Amino acid sequence: MINEMPMILALPYELLVSLVEYLDGPSRAALARTCHALNFLTTPHLYESADIQLGKSNEFVRTVETKYADLVRHVTVAVQHWDVDISPCRVVPCLEKLENMQSLTLVGGYWMWDTEDENWDTLEGYLWDYLEKASLKQPVESRVSTNLRSLTLDRSERNGQAAFIHYSHIFIIPQLHNLTLRGFMLEEEDGEIDLQYERQTELQSLRIENSFVNFPALKKALRAPRALRFLSISHAERFWHHELKNAEYNRATVAEFVEALFLHRDTLEEIQVKVDHIYDNHDNYDMECNSTINAPSFHKHAAQFPVLKRWIGCDRTTLAEYLGSGEFSSSDSSDEDGE
Repeated sequence: MINEMPMILALPYELLVSLVEYLDGPSRAALARTCHALNFLTTPHLYESADIQLGKSNEFVRTVETKYADLVRHVTVAVQHWDVDISPCRVVPCLEKLENMQSLTLVGGYWMWDTEDENWDTLEGYLWDYLEKASLKQPVESRVSTNLRSLTLDRSERNGQAAFIHYSHIFIIPQLHNLTLRGFMLEEEDGEIDLQYERQTELQSLRIENSFVNFPALKKALRAPRALRFLSISHAERFWHHELKNAEYNRATVAEFVEALFLHRDTLEEIQVKVDHIYDNHDNYDMECNSTINAPSFHKHAAQFPVLKRWIGCDRTTLAEYLGSGEFSSSDSSDEDGE
């Protein structure tokens, strides 16, 4: 029958809402295109958690320029097909308009230069400009994305090299609770934090994984949070080499590592350390699979942190490999890890 109401609309409203909440992004988009009533019901959910698929970033940007920007709470752009010339940063030009955005996830690689197919370098520059505007370097009255609580950048260059962290302001976004960085080369200058920004952020969880993690840079970055609760380091040694410049190897002791963490002695609940020597396409950052949990050799250090529950990968071998210190001191070596 012409103009007959879709049978799905006969369901109770609460059940319809539950159905929409259960659907993923593409399914919600398909449902929204079926009729005006379902479009009206689905649109707020569709834009609340924007899971942007391949080639849809420009469409999303155009839409939120005129409507729905206030609905957006979570944005995810994942470009994981290396044969597709699309940057996840296409979405960046609209982010300042998303005043209610709480989480942002950008997954995908890039080239160091613009090409005929994609403005890789230009879009990457937009990203770091945006992050600076969201950081403490920007005056409060003009700061953007003040509701952002979670940020994930899963990047690497499309030639397999680590991406650069261009500026330290990614570590001084004041209201951010969770920061995850993957596929980067973290160098000493990347952790430079001005004295006025120390202990000024709400960061609770810091993950720097599948990255070359320069220890002096990490030590500096740890000065920004007031009360860090979770720290995860997955140090990828393979990323030490880059065609533009090579990273400095770590030369630190376990005592210096503990000292760097000591700013958060009253809040730190878990530490994870992993060292990757080879490229692993299936690396899912599950450190418990191959790492020592609560190694006895680190126990006396852990005792200085009242609420520390787990220290994964803090055995003598892993820390020596990450810090470049060769081995624990003689006093540390008296405790066996049972490895």
